[in-house]
Amino acid sequence: MKKTLYYISLLLTLMTLAACGEEKFAERMGDDDALTIKHHVGMNVVGRVTVDGKAREGVVVSDGVTVVATDKNGEYQMRSSGRQHVFISVPADCELPVEEGLPKFYKTLDFSKTHIIQRNFNLKSREPSKDFTLVAFADVQIGSSKDVAELTNPVMPGILSHTSTLKGTVIGINLGDICWNNPDLYADYKRQIVRNDFPVFSVIGNHDHTEKYHNDTESDIDFRNAFGPTYYSYNIGDWHIVVLDDIFYRGMTSHNDYEGSITQQQLDWLQKDLAFVDKSKSLIVGLHIPTSRRGSSEAGISNRDRLYALIKDYHQVNILSGHVHNNCTTTLAPNMTEYSLGAVMGAWWNHYEHLGVCNDGSPRGYGVFSFSGNELKNEYYIGDETARDYQLKVYAPKEASMRFGRAQGALTSPFDAIPLLTDDAHVLINVFNWHTTWKVKVKEDDGPWTVLEQNTLCYDPLAVRLLQYGNPWEQRPSAGPGYTDHVFLYRPSNDAWKTVTARATDPFGNVYTASANHE
Repeated sequence: MKKTLYYISLLLTLMTLAACGEEKFAERMGDDDALTIKHHVGMNVVGRVTVDGKAREGVVVSDGVTVVATDKNGEYQMRSSGRQHVFISVPADCELPVEEGLPKFYKTLDFSKTHIIQRNFNLKSREPSKDFTLVAFADVQIGSSKDVAELTNPVMPGILSHTSTLKGTVIGINLGDICWNNPDLYADYKRQIVRNDFPVFSVIGNHDHTEKYHNDTESDIDFRNAFGPTYYSYNIGDWHIVVLDDIFYRGMTSHNDYEGSITQQQLDWLQKDLAFVDKSKSLIVGLHIPTSRRGSSEAGISNRDRLYALIKDYHQVNILSGHVHNNCTTTLAPNMTEYSLGAVMGAWWNHYEHLGVCNDGSPRGYGVFSFSGNELKNEYYIGDETARDYQLKVYAPKEASMRFGRAQGALTSPFDAIPLLTDDAHVLINVFNWHTTWKVKVKEDDGPWTVLEQNTLCYDPLAVRLLQYGNPWEQRPSAGPGYTDHVFLYRPSNDAWKTVTARATDPFGNVYTASANHE
């Protein structure tokens, strides 16, 4: 009898612990709501949206397939199948819900507990932000404890030294490759990114897919568990922000087995989502792989034209992307521009060997975009650890010759790299964030300014020196220097020059200068 009572007691204890475990999960997610709404026939997800405790009509709600708007009672209903989240497109006059420093505009669906689920969203009102700043990060891509240590210091303190000075409403977006095939490091990333005093949205990148899954539908499960849905929208001021997943992941042969494309399911969702957005509004589209690259006819994503067709008629469209670890701005249409940004990690985490650079010679960094009304008013790229005005670099001829690459052979240090050509007389000017809308001028000593009309395609000398070498320090082939077109060559009028100064002016009126002395 005592033994029987013992086992009964043990069983009750285990059941209690299991129940507590479920409650902790639900409490942590903050997603379970009591079923108080009578569902319509065939509907299995219902909910209510309130703002300051009052029902709000017209809030867009979706599970990634179905897109609906709340009725006059603030209620919505839908039929959902196989979807992990239901999410809202937070209205512009509401605060963005935040949980543990990250956007929390979604709730989890778990039909294992019940066949009808209610998910409510209780929002707080705020004055719409006509002016705001968006900080865009790309390719943080931590893959090891050493990477995390370098992100922790010096990279994050460098970033914070600038982002902490930004005024007004600020939001952020990470454009993908948060980790490098290691989702266990998402927690480390979160601990660092929330050091910013603003919420940062998340985009999925190719390296954010989990290798053990060999298909596109399961390989993003770790990302979804950590950051929520892989595509969604948000409203701020006169801008509608859309995040998309443009990685079609197969993973059959390796983690590089993927292609750049947007699934038809996403495109269908986007069409439904945009049906609620007036054409007078402007769009920000965040994705990982660039849709296009200046000077290249190749499509970054195979079905980009379908995307363009859906977004082209809005007042202004800015596409933000990463993936390539360098800077390239592309004009897609008079009202549509793509900003493909350099990487927070640079070409690769260097573990303190040198100041981090991207493969185009840009400092490792991020983009800052300022908006007013439905217009982009300012944009600049800034290095993680460099000053705001470090926007171009001028190389004297001896250094500039390295734009052709280095001589082959074993190296004991990247600083031993020998250029292929040593008798060149050109000064090289790398304007990191240049686009065809910029003006670049140069002058010798106290002479007049000369406009440089023709850019060129070559390597950045510093990128060659730091990245192109053949020793064990190199961690992957793609960490080498890459050809870039935001470079200008200038040949001084004679050998007696002392200083060459370059001046670059962007379309927003920002003026940057740099110089090099004759050796």
